Amino acid sequence: MLYISGRASLEDIPGNAHISACGSAVAEKLQSDNTGPIENSVQYINSDYKCNAYLCRGYQFEDNTSRVMALNTDDVIPFHINLVAGHKPGRANASVVDTSTNKVVVALKTWDHWPDVTDGSTYDEKTKFNVTIPSGLGSACGTAGKCVIQWYWYAIANDQTYESCHDFYIVS
Repeated sequence: MLYISGRASLEDIPGNAHISACGSAVAEKLQSDNTGPIENSVQYINSDYKCNAYLCRGYQFEDNTSRVMALNTDDVIPFHINLVAGHKPGRANASVVDTSTNKVVVALKTWDHWPDVTDGSTYDEKTKFNVTIPSGLGSACGTAGKCVIQWYWYAIANDQTYESCHDFYIVS
């Protein structure tokens, strides 16, 4: 299960590679509130900044090699989001993202209205759900470090981005 606590945090964690890539000021700000919006760290960008905080909060594969998931086509991944601050309106998705381009390879689940339930859905449907790993990811995601499962939420009214990731690779 990918458990998302707070506002938006999957299981990748910061470490020395994160500090080296993003600079200590940005890394410290992101770590001080691991569920806070990425925009809170932007004011701390300085000459040490060599990462993309808008790709998995700048967290680095090298800090998470022991946590990589080996997945197969049709594997079902349960998500649970422990939402403590539901800024509305917003949009969200759970997607496979190419780490070299920060582009979505495939959207696994999307919401045009998140976390509100004006579309007739329930909070349970938006915070407890499964995604299925589709076929065809082997060439793009067959090597650890090439792809992540990313939770992305953009709170429109607040102009805030929340995201987090988990590294994986396709074994079959």
